[in-house]
Amino acid sequence: MTPAYQRIADDIATQIRSGRIAAGSRLPSVRELAAQHRVSVATAIGALRTLEFRELAEARPRSGYFARLPPASAPEPPISRPPARSRSVRISDVVAQMFSAGAPRTRSPAPLGAALPDPELLPTQALQRSTARLARTAPRLLSGYGSLEGSPRLRRWIAARYLRSSTAIDASELLITNGGMEALQLALRAACEPGDTVAVESPCYYGFLQIIEALNLKACEIPTHPRTGLSVEVLERVLTSPTGRAIKACLLCPTHSNPLGATMPDTDKAALVALCRQHKVTLIEDDLYGELQYGERRPLPLRHFDPEGEVMLCSSFSKTLAPGARIGFIAAGAHTERVRALKFAASVSTAPLMQEAVAELLEGSLYDRHLRRLRAACEQQVQQAMRYVAESFPDGTRVAQPSGGFLLWVQLPEGANTLDLYRRAAAEGLEFAPGPLFSSRGGFADSLRLNCGHRMTPRIEAAFRRLGELAQERS
Repeated sequence: MTPAYQRIADDIATQIRSGRIAAGSRLPSVRELAAQHRVSVATAIGALRTLEFRELAEARPRSGYFARLPPASAPEPPISRPPARSRSVRISDVVAQMFSAGAPRTRSPAPLGAALPDPELLPTQALQRSTARLARTAPRLLSGYGSLEGSPRLRRWIAARYLRSSTAIDASELLITNGGMEALQLALRAACEPGDTVAVESPCYYGFLQIIEALNLKACEIPTHPRTGLSVEVLERVLTSPTGRAIKACLLCPTHSNPLGATMPDTDKAALVALCRQHKVTLIEDDLYGELQYGERRPLPLRHFDPEGEVMLCSSFSKTLAPGARIGFIAAGAHTERVRALKFAASVSTAPLMQEAVAELLEGSLYDRHLRRLRAACEQQVQQAMRYVAESFPDGTRVAQPSGGFLLWVQLPEGANTLDLYRRAAAEGLEFAPGPLFSSRGGFADSLRLNCGHRMTPRIEAAFRRLGELAQERS
């Protein structure tokens, strides 16, 4: 349930953005707000402070809080236009190019590259305590492999969690995996044979492309809008073309995607599920960022629109809880037996101790409280990063408008080369992910992905601004 202070802040924010509360006008005082909404003074203070860090209100000494409009944002990138054809993937070549001029410093002054949240935003100490206690009291968790499917306790929790989003997943179809990447690899191996084609977003997460390359599959990039995600209309045209006959799976991140932060509308999600069923294309959903929405309502997963259990849903706790725990999962549905056999051949099982420690933490009230704080921090950090980009990057820079998560996709003016920018930035210890990593065809040379998962300290702000200066030098 959303806290009262956040509901009040959301209501006032809507009025400010719509103009019903004019920028510059005085907001109700703490006591007025508490009386209006019948809440405590502390709750009213929380609502006003939430508006302040969202940059929708400013506090003036001895005068109270005043409404302000959020900073003007840069225009967003256009929908991508990749050629509608299958191609072999050589993403390893792009990785080699990144490091051809020397690897970045071991200790980066600002972690703008890897998609990870700030360790201080994660409940690491709570998980550490659970792990230590279980290691002492349940040594059996260290003396055996554990079950192939994984902890029943953890699988029940995951099934119940999705039920809160009106999505029915049976605990018996869930397998716990060694991180989300193993889940995705199992799904693709269950759906495809070497030489088959996989439809992906454009741009898409480079980890997808690495798996596709490793499995000797081909990729077909589908146009993708920076706010509404993959174009179902174009995918339909491709599936009815000669190229479409080779497509056996569609792999995408439909909610707060990596790298765009896009979320497909529910109507598009339902249409995508129906389309893939019609053409006998296996739909594989990466729901890694599903819990990191900025608004009150968690977006529905594709699996919600799939009563037949054809969609394979993959995710992990790497972005919300503990990247190092390497606890992922796959809801394999109709593909469960095939995935189970592949999991046994690949790794037999996933570390029982970490599964039980994660389950113990999830079952309490801590996780939901933690998620509320993490979502608010991600939204604030992304907004701050957008401001730094607007102030420091070249004129004509475009920025995606993510609906959740902590990633920011930036398109520099025409002619920019972010692989070249990466080499120059790496020489100063600055990291980011250049655009060609996110394309099977080496596209998006003018774009880059920035990680906004870390709190905006002066050190990180300086790194954003320095990266903007380097981009300016070649613009």
